[in-house]
Amino acid sequence: MKKIIFLAVVALIIASCGNNSNSKTNIEQVRLDSIEQIKIDSLAIVKAIQGSIIQIEIFEKAKAEYHKTLSLRKKYIGFKYEYPKSTDFIAEYGSPETLNGTDNNKWIVYFPKGNLTVVSNKKTDKFENICVGKYSNLKYDVTAELSKLIGKKMKYYDYVEKVSSIRYGSSEKLGMTNCVNKDCVEYYSKGNFTTVAFMEFNDKGDFVTLKKIAIGKVARLNEY
Repeated sequence: MKKIIFLAVVALIIASCGNNSNSKTNIEQVRLDSIEQIKIDSLAIVKAIQGSIIQIEIFEKAKAEYHKTLSLRKKYIGFKYEYPKSTDFIAEYGSPETLNGTDNNKWIVYFPKGNLTVVSNKKTDKFENICVGKYSNLKYDVTAELSKLIGKKMKYYDYVEKVSSIRYGSSEKLGMTNCVNKDCVEYYSKGNFTTVAFMEFNDKGDFVTLKKIAIGKVARLNEY
């Protein structure tokens, strides 16, 4: 009987030691799993922050290019590209590189030092359009001409005829869809431009004021 009791006690002690060992193992595994999850979460946070920084940088670059294009247009549309002014222009913006799209009437040219593209009239040697970047399709751009309407309050039907025209494609609203008495951001696929316009509908009539216009699809143009 004593022998049986002794063996039972020994078995109980061994079982207890085994349970303690398993418990320690489980606790350690939980700790390791927690550390691994923290690493995963931290990496995700870092990537999210990096992604946000990249998006901010892209936005700020696009915004700067938009305003630089406006400045270049104000300064150089109508500029006569002939000696000695052409020499000064090349010194500032680089040697000209003729782009595809050049024909007997238009010279489409890229100046690499200034990173800008120009459409020049071959008969008059005058710049008709200019923008930041290398853009061989600039001769088809209508934003320079339409920008003359910026700030003008037009009747709705006049705006539809001149800007929101079917020849530029159906408008695609970017951002908010309700544009009544608000700034409306719209993209026109055929014209390849984005506008910001204030749509005003009241008892006095329906009016639209063009506020901004840019080449391409610019979803956040209203923030520029």
